Amino acid sequence: MATDHQQEITLKVFVNKAKNCVAFVESDLDFVDVLLSFLTLPVGTVVRLLNKQSSLGCFDKLYQSVEQLDEKYLVTAGCRSMLTNPVNSSGVKCQKLRINIDKMGQLYTCLPYCCCHRSFSYYSGLKCQCGGDINKAVTHDINQDHVDYQEFHGVFIKGDKFGVTDALSIASIEDAMSSSDEWGDGDWSNLEQRVLKIERAQVLDILKQSLISGTPLTDVLLHDGVDITPKCSVPSVEKTVASKAFDKEKQTYSIKLALTRSKVLYAVASRDLVDVIFSILTFPLGTLKKHLGSRFRIGCLNNLYGSVERLASLGYVVSGCEERLLNPKLAPYFNPKCQVIGVEEEKQDVYYACSFRCKLSATRYHCTSHPFTGYQTAEQANLIDPKRQHPTRSDSPCGSYCKELLYMVSDELVVTPLCLTEAFLLRKEFSEPVKMVELGIGEEEALDLLSAASSSKTALTVAFFARANAMVNGDKRRIHSSHRPRQP
Repeated sequence: MATDHQQEITLKVFVNKAKNCVAFVESDLDFVDVLLSFLTLPVGTVVRLLNKQSSLGCFDKLYQSVEQLDEKYLVTAGCRSMLTNPVNSSGVKCQKLRINIDKMGQLYTCLPYCCCHRSFSYYSGLKCQCGGDINKAVTHDINQDHVDYQEFHGVFIKGDKFGVTDALSIASIEDAMSSSDEWGDGDWSNLEQRVLKIERAQVLDILKQSLISGTPLTDVLLHDGVDITPKCSVPSVEKTVASKAFDKEKQTYSIKLALTRSKVLYAVASRDLVDVIFSILTFPLGTLKKHLGSRFRIGCLNNLYGSVERLASLGYVVSGCEERLLNPKLAPYFNPKCQVIGVEEEKQDVYYACSFRCKLSATRYHCTSHPFTGYQTAEQANLIDPKRQHPTRSDSPCGSYCKELLYMVSDELVVTPLCLTEAFLLRKEFSEPVKMVELGIGEEEALDLLSAASSSKTALTVAFFARANAMVNGDKRRIHSSHRPRQP
């Protein structure tokens, strides 16, 4: 469990001197807990922590387009914060990590002195049911998990010592010793033991390298994570997604694609489909793996995910945490109403507050801070949906991030309101004939886009070009056939 002065972790690093690489690391559960917490981090959080240089497909560009979108196109002021600073549904547990790279933010309540609604939010700038502004930071209890952290019992994992390979495969020491030749790369005589300490900066570097490299521990622990060329490129998923046929029975939305001879130039999409695209920023990394399966192409995160499965089967994962790591859920209210990907939301953390909202507590309490009113029994507080435009009205529409308009989505997933000028400039830049093709988008097509967005800089082309181009060519063949002269 972390405290203010415990911000470093000691590692025993076994280095292959001949190859100048990390063979494996021996660590206690603190380092393993930190690595496994990567699976709980939302995509938008990863991009923010890495200063929009995650190199994770189109996600940096998508994040920047949300930052730059004029507020008048968003349903509420809180919608941008939800996407650029999404809440980690395991954030309370992550506060107990020895090194936590994503500190839990403030909770906010309304300004009026007394409010019977006891509303609170993850974000400021919203409206309470009483009509007051939710701008007052309030202290809150982070001991929601009610876990007694003890020696050999961490946040996600329990045990004493673990081995971690350069590619972030994790095993108990017992399992590592049973396959010692594999862990020592068959050459223990060339291994040198070093004792290193890592802090938050090194953990962030390991996170970044785990997204683009097959050797993140070597990159960071031996080379300081500076100007390292990725050692494993992310393979294209074009063949995987192009071979899939569209299932008309499951069609939910449509998208109009502007095709050149070789790529998708841009797409015209409705508000609901843009909400689905924006919501990708709220998906935890473990959720990407859960829903993409073999199409998830980030090797080191695949290794972390597989390690959780193995460690859970052997009883090393803390009770209740297997689901948090292998199927992490979104925080409450983060799913748009039009979500076609089956991502679930976590249950709300329960907090109690008096009508003066002196604090948010995980347990019911009696407030004696205001003697002129006598003591008050704290009642359950109400979490505000940041996407609800008018919380004082029960019929207020909710569930969308952006206003109901048509939007233009670039091949790199830059989203802007539909604009003739932007479309004209793009067409002029490529100076090729452009054909507009309409495709249906259901869950499988959304997953194709998610897969392409996580591993390619040209998400629309990779996900949809082959299918859309086949439709165009199919129409041409039908037209040509209908104009053939009849045989005498």
